[in-house]
Parts: sequence; C-alpha cells; structure tokens
Amino acid sequence: MSTRTSDDRSRQTVLALDVDGVLLDPERGGKGRWQNALHERYGLDPTLLDEAFFQSSWSEVIVGREPVEPALARALLELGWDIDVESVLSCWFEADFEVDHEVVRAVIGWADSGVRVVLATNQEVRRARYLELNLGAVLPIEGIAYSGAVGALKSNPAFYPAADHLLGIDSSTSSVVFVDDSLGNLGAAEGHGWHGIHFRKQSDWRSQIGAALA
Repeated sequence: MSTRTSDDRSRQTVLALDVDGVLLDPERGGKGRWQNALHERYGLDPTLLDEAFFQSSWSEVIVGREPVEPALARALLELGWDIDVESVLSCWFEADFEVDHEVVRAVIGWADSGVRVVLATNQEVRRARYLELNLGAVLPIEGIAYSGAVGALKSNPAFYPAADHLLGIDSSTSSVVFVDDSLGNLGAAEGHGWHGIHFRKQSDWRSQIGAALA
C-alpha cells in the first residue's frame, strides 16, 4: 500500500537536466569532440584552440564574466586563423548538437505524465540561447538555468539557489530531480536539497530517474 500523503501528491515534480553528457552525446555518435569539425570544415588544428581559448579565457566566459565573442576573437588573432568568430561559433554549436534520442523520448514521456522539465547546465550566454531554442524544438522545456547567467558553475553551491530563482522553483511546493553526469555537480545540488541522479549511459538510468520522479 502506498504511504504517500496528500501533501506529497500536491508537490510539483521538476526534472532538471544537464545538457552535455545527458541530452547531448559528447562523442557525437562516434565522431569525437566537436572540435574535430573545425579540421573537417576548415583544415584547422583543433588542439591549438584548446590552449589559446579554452585554457586561457574559458573560465571567465563560462560564468558570464566575459562575453564569448571578444575572448574567441583574441584567440583567433593569436593563432593567425583566417576565420571569423561567428563561423567558429556556428561550427561549434551545430557540430556539438548531437541529441541522444533515447533520452529525449524518455523525457517526453515523463513530461507527458505531468513532470516539469527544465535545464541546468554550464554554458556561456550564446550557446545557452542556442540550446534553449533547439532543445526546445524537441522537448517541452519550461526554463533554463546556466552558469553564464548565474555567475557560478554547477560545482559551486551558489548555483542552486540562483537556479531556483531563475526557474521559479519554490522548495516548499516543488521537488527537484537533477540528472547530471558529474558527481561533483550532484554533490553541490544535493547539499541544496535537489535529488541527484548520476547519469551513465551504460547504467539503468531510465529506471533510476523514473523511480526518483515517482
């Protein structure tokens, strides 16, 4: 016999999803990192961008302390690449958008049962907007909280109260199930009161998430 009370049943269940590594396949169906597309499209060495951009400016960009465009422009100038910022961003966003259709189908099923679906992700502003638009075309997303808007990464406990505010989550009336592929992020989220699920594609993730939502 179920022991759930009327208060339990009246609570709104929120499914907060990480993007990269959960909704999107970081290996792009076996094609490897998105940076490989830079070589395929433009003949560029993607490892050079790692050092010139991601190892130097990314820590400021990802939490919204600097826009991506000037930081990337400096890196391209340093590398002497004859390619503009918008072409790199377009290549990045498009090549990296490899949806895990199995996960998407499961999420749609949970949403159809009344679960509210939101995104909680480490992103700078431009890619966050791209993801919200394009994932919103395949999923019933009702909000996004991301590091560039919050000013902190998901490994930082400060992310979660700010995410609650951005997503309109009231802990007194809502229960949050948070799915992420990083244990560090889950630890910070659970300290705030979100219920964490460690996503590993080889695990029985569907049953784990379904049980938590129930």
